[in-house]
Amino acid sequence: MSALPTERLLASYWIPEVGIGNPIQEVVVPLTDVLNYTLANQQPQTNVVFLGFAAFTGSPTDFAPPYLSIPKSILEQLTVQPGQSQSAVEQLQSAGIQVLLSVQGYTPSGQPSGMGWDGVPADQNEAFAAWVQTDVIEQYGLDGIDIDNEWSGLTPDPQSFVDTVAALRNSLAGSLITKALWADLSPYDYFTIPVSSSSPYYPGQTLASLLDFGSTMAYGYSTFAQEELVAAYQRAGMAWNQLCTGVQAGPPPPYGQWMTPIGEVSDLAQWVVAPEGDGKTVPPILGMMLYTFSQDIQQWTYGPQNSPGYMFPNPNDHQWQQAIVEGMWGPGNWVVKS
Repeated sequence: MSALPTERLLASYWIPEVGIGNPIQEVVVPLTDVLNYTLANQQPQTNVVFLGFAAFTGSPTDFAPPYLSIPKSILEQLTVQPGQSQSAVEQLQSAGIQVLLSVQGYTPSGQPSGMGWDGVPADQNEAFAAWVQTDVIEQYGLDGIDIDNEWSGLTPDPQSFVDTVAALRNSLAGSLITKALWADLSPYDYFTIPVSSSSPYYPGQTLASLLDFGSTMAYGYSTFAQEELVAAYQRAGMAWNQLCTGVQAGPPPPYGQWMTPIGEVSDLAQWVVAPEGDGKTVPPILGMMLYTFSQDIQQWTYGPQNSPGYMFPNPNDHQWQQAIVEGMWGPGNWVVKS
């Protein structure tokens, strides 16, 4: 596994399909398209890719293997397909990109709640963590797990959550564990409640010490509010070099209320690497997260969507990523392979 950069990191989610416009058109941006974008030094622009999304199965009362469900479209990226000598994931890894499986909760249709990161019973923590190591990390050659603590419908349970992550950290000793940062702070205090004293792993430690890094998901916030959110997570225990600020590619209002305007993306990218001083109150942070590489295409980001002349593939695709790269590295570092 390649070492993570200590600054100017770019992480990006990849999702199998993007449903665009009305009527919906399904667009697939190949995972290997990530390899077409390099810096001037020929290194990949993207350092970490999160495959979205696996989901929990069962419920807190019948939690048993297989604990997670991985969609077929993700499994296709993890396994060698006809005509390939390497899987899509292996091709990224060969270029030095680390690939993690992002795991969400789920709620069955018509039910108030389902299963997720807050619901793992204490007596299942070790078995669940061991299963993730053998049946996910080892079986598919992944570099780690991304925790996206959403969509379960479960009541937040910070104590259960941090105890589960402690067990996962123990099993995934050589792998990355990252977290999508959203709704973790007051009143739930996921980052301040320590691992239970009765836990066999990391008792008394807090969540920040169990994670490699985290990325904020406050996409609809202003630039200033995003900067403030990063600082709030630092005050909650995360180190500056464990933090990425996240942006979402999408069309301008009124089409996309929860997207990050391209101008703000550029401003944030420059803020990420700027030294403390001259009005900036924090040092450089680890980097940025883009949600998502698959959606960062003109067909999606231009309003109205699916407009003629903007369909994927387009030479102007990945404008959000370009703004990030040029903001963190400079304009000469935006390189697209022909």
